[in-house]
Amino acid sequence: MKPLVMDRRELQILTNCIYGSDTRYAHVTYPFFDLELFTLDMNKPELKDLVSYSDFDRARLQRKPVDRSVSSDELPSYNDLKTCLLTSGFVRYRNQAEVATRLRELRDEAKDPNKRPRQLFIAVDTNILYYRFLSRGMPMRDGDSGRLVEATDFRYVLSEIVQVEIDSRITHKYSRGEIEALSQLFAHKELLQEFRNGSGRRERLAKLAFNEMNYLMTELRALRIKGTGVRGKERNDIEIAQSYGSWAKEGDYDVLLLTADEDMMNHARTSELMAIQLDYPHEVPQHGRIDPWAVSDLLYDLAVTFGAVSVENRGLTILGEWAGKNSVDYGKERVKVLFEDEREQAEVERQQALCRSILS
Repeated sequence: MKPLVMDRRELQILTNCIYGSDTRYAHVTYPFFDLELFTLDMNKPELKDLVSYSDFDRARLQRKPVDRSVSSDELPSYNDLKTCLLTSGFVRYRNQAEVATRLRELRDEAKDPNKRPRQLFIAVDTNILYYRFLSRGMPMRDGDSGRLVEATDFRYVLSEIVQVEIDSRITHKYSRGEIEALSQLFAHKELLQEFRNGSGRRERLAKLAFNEMNYLMTELRALRIKGTGVRGKERNDIEIAQSYGSWAKEGDYDVLLLTADEDMMNHARTSELMAIQLDYPHEVPQHGRIDPWAVSDLLYDLAVTFGAVSVENRGLTILGEWAGKNSVDYGKERVKVLFEDEREQAEVERQQALCRSILS
């Protein structure tokens, strides 16, 4: 049978079929490292036995290239795993409660011209798009008041420098030589044929951020402002902050910069901007509950970030990249699923067709 293409939301069909087959535990692995990432308890649902930093790093070092035939950047890191756990809501920013309270306060102030007479806009740093905070991290519940803070509660502004920074990272595709070099390093090398002329790891991450940028521009209707990027990350960060600061002064607006970078907080202050820093989590628990609707988000994020992820005990592999995957596939958040069991694939296809029929 042909591989099945599904979108992110349809992965819920896949997990439902696993659960309906009386499989309680799904062992999720990274096939190229031959490494189990975690066990998904389908009954609760709960993530158990998450791989430790030391075990992940050891597996990565064993696969690290010894020459320049391929870049070590193509090997995912433990931080990549942590970011997937963050964007799916399994782990949270360390200061998430404080951020929710501050955003709620700003929203309420913006409604009262006596407290905040100027119009309020939220500006975003590049890393906020990579962490998909607006589409995945919102809504947030303010613990003090119990009230929700929605992304749609605010108006947004996006610097062209941020846009160009993301777009400029979508440049590299795997060459035949790189695929051959990776086949000498990776387990399950038979899967690598799917990656011929496919996007590299950093490019896949940039495409995820690009999707978030599209969400910001279309769903949240952000205003795009002028800015000119420069060479060097630190200098470019200064230019981003200054572009927002100049726009705020020219229009007499209040602008809050969202960032996950400590240095950018300093640049924001220099540009006379308000700023909130999201503190990236340090620790990952070995087990914990996960929202059942977030499981499909996690599998999708892992598949794209890592290139492939497997549910080993079910004979399933989810590919986030494949030869011929195009910008529409990325925009629609599609993955390709490989099945060992043809009957299981037929059942998933049947349910997928039924769901699509209902939604149409």
